[in-house]
Amino acid sequence: MITGSAFARLPQLDDPLLRADFGAEHNHGASNTAASLGNGRLTVGISPWAELVYFRWPNPSRYEQLRYVTKAFPLDRRWNYDSRMSDDAQGIDWQRYGRPYELYPGMGARGGIYFQDETLSWLGDPSWISSRGYEPESGPILCTILNRDTSQNPGRVRICQWVDWDDDLLIQDFQIESASAQKFFYYATFAPYNRDQKWQGASDPEDAGFATVYLPDLDIILYFHPNHKDRAKILAHAQEKFSPALIERLYPEGGYFVAMALAGKPDGFQVGADFRGWRLKNTDPLAASEDARDGRLSGSIFYLGQSDSGLEKAISRGDNRVVVLVSAGKSAQEAVALIEKARATGLEALRQKAISDWNQISNRIELSPLAGALEKRVASRGILNLFIGMDRETGAIIASPTRQPAYHFDWPRDGAFFDLSLDLAGFPEIVSSHLDFYRRTQRREPLDFNFSWLLGAKSPFYSPKGHWHANIFTDGSPGRIKACPIEIDETSLLLWDLWRHEKFIPESERAEYQKKYLEMLTLAADALVEYVDVKNGWTKKVMEDDNQKPQATLHGASSVLTGLASALDAGKRWGVDEKKLEKWRQSALALRKGILRRIEDENTLEKSGWRGIQWSLFPAPVFEDFNDPRAQKLIKRLAKNVEESAFKKRAGFAYLGEQVFILRIATAKIPEYQPLIEQAVKVLTEEAPMPGTDCFGEVTLWIDVPGYPDKVAQQRTSIPHLWTGVTIYLSVEALYQPEKFLNQIPPVPE
Repeated sequence: MITGSAFARLPQLDDPLLRADFGAEHNHGASNTAASLGNGRLTVGISPWAELVYFRWPNPSRYEQLRYVTKAFPLDRRWNYDSRMSDDAQGIDWQRYGRPYELYPGMGARGGIYFQDETLSWLGDPSWISSRGYEPESGPILCTILNRDTSQNPGRVRICQWVDWDDDLLIQDFQIESASAQKFFYYATFAPYNRDQKWQGASDPEDAGFATVYLPDLDIILYFHPNHKDRAKILAHAQEKFSPALIERLYPEGGYFVAMALAGKPDGFQVGADFRGWRLKNTDPLAASEDARDGRLSGSIFYLGQSDSGLEKAISRGDNRVVVLVSAGKSAQEAVALIEKARATGLEALRQKAISDWNQISNRIELSPLAGALEKRVASRGILNLFIGMDRETGAIIASPTRQPAYHFDWPRDGAFFDLSLDLAGFPEIVSSHLDFYRRTQRREPLDFNFSWLLGAKSPFYSPKGHWHANIFTDGSPGRIKACPIEIDETSLLLWDLWRHEKFIPESERAEYQKKYLEMLTLAADALVEYVDVKNGWTKKVMEDDNQKPQATLHGASSVLTGLASALDAGKRWGVDEKKLEKWRQSALALRKGILRRIEDENTLEKSGWRGIQWSLFPAPVFEDFNDPRAQKLIKRLAKNVEESAFKKRAGFAYLGEQVFILRIATAKIPEYQPLIEQAVKVLTEEAPMPGTDCFGEVTLWIDVPGYPDKVAQQRTSIPHLWTGVTIYLSVEALYQPEKFLNQIPPVPE
């Protein structure tokens, strides 16, 4: 809906969790992505129109090398504005996918076509209608088809994009079909950087980028940010012929380098000044995106500052294919060498290698043979995306590759469910690596200070020992949620993760596993009991799930029970001191008794926290039998949530897949819920995913779009959101094999 301002108004969101998760893109900016590509080092965001919208390197958390920023509204506390276009969009495709409002239009990287009538259309402009799919179906190559069904200069462009698994290289294959197409242009606002960007709002650091040069002997554009920024050095050589060797001599300390080139020889180039947000001098070279408007790039070779640079290629009916290569390296030589290697290898060999590398992952995914083809495809993509979010060096897995909103961190809460999915899917070695990351990042300092405790009338001094930072960079350094000193559910779920994963360790290796993780288990369980009020059978007020104010809800109580029950069962076998075990046992018994008592109270259920209802069914060992009337009470509430979200009785949903797979586990022997669950899984696999990529945001909205007979799903908030994706895998598995999950619940404490 258009308001009196320049922005669409936010939809009405009654569900508290939906509203909270929706707020992430409101405060941080919306992600203009249909999917992400990556190899565990280089991570690339692809828009619905095949534009590049982030390019992060050298790991999934750090650092952003591309200037592309969407608008954010962190000060709009009344939620007056949406961060995406609605019926104010210039084109139906922009409305369908909710193209975000951009800080400055035209940032990022994209191709364009110059027509015989001397007009230029950039791919992603409102005149293009998009569709997409992976090749092969479970493969790594994302192919986007853009159709321009206009009376003037109609056309079709097929763009296939992928990241090499071994080299930090992006390959983009453009095939243009248009009788009036004359030239192809490609420009990018790469701005290499070696620092973190701000947490909230539209982060656009002025010191990102440094210089861009054209390497004439190699036909490569090189953007770079040296570790030692000395402007005088490069200015002294501005009129010379640039080469990787010269750049190496000027900046031997290295830095961050992005190389961009065509697979073949370009017909033109331009190293230009990025004018967006800057006051430029008359002598600054014209931005490539502007320079291309007259059908010819001017050939500038150097710019000191943030750059908009591009390449040109003539096309015809017989020569309508252009391949764009982009690489990243710590030196000019390293980045350039990857381009030269790719040119020598050839497009088809690069493509076949990518498929072969990816098949080594996709062919291993374990799925129920009873699942349908579509269910298997969508479920598999949820697992495959974890390998894009996984740091190949440290084993960390980010919540989402997106920087807007800023989810490119490892959240232990998400991680515990990633690990459940990976174990069930047949990748226990990845879980072992992930748990080792958590072992190394567990906090051990005995005292810290945080003002957020004052919001719960508690002392700001606390002990973080045994807990984790709320989120974590993939290199292991503390993340960016400073307002959450600890998150009690994360500590709890990692204890569950430790206990649960042991089942997937070969018998011959379990003694070594227990020895390795004994300290982690003991520190975490000892930390949890400090937040258990044994007398009242409940948790003390503490941060439960990304909340700044300490609270004590069913969410926290069920997760702490899960953690302590897991630690208690493991500790008996791992050789934990009897006195510690008894303390853990008393806390677990008190919590379970308190939960069973309090769920009789409607007020407890109304204020159960984000996940208190479902987590009391799984993974918490609250009930010995789901036919218990108290369990049935929770099941009915959960079923109502599933029905209203899946059947479009609400504006949208968040974490519906989590609710569905837990509902299935709890009702495996209660056939009356089977039709609801089957229909919900159908919605999650057929209607909800991002068309063509099977990716999900943290939030799904049901929206009206002209030309569609019914409401359609629009993905919001960090696409792809990896937790949401794996819950689809878990839902499909639970639908057909609910018994696989029952031994993932720790024993009821006795």
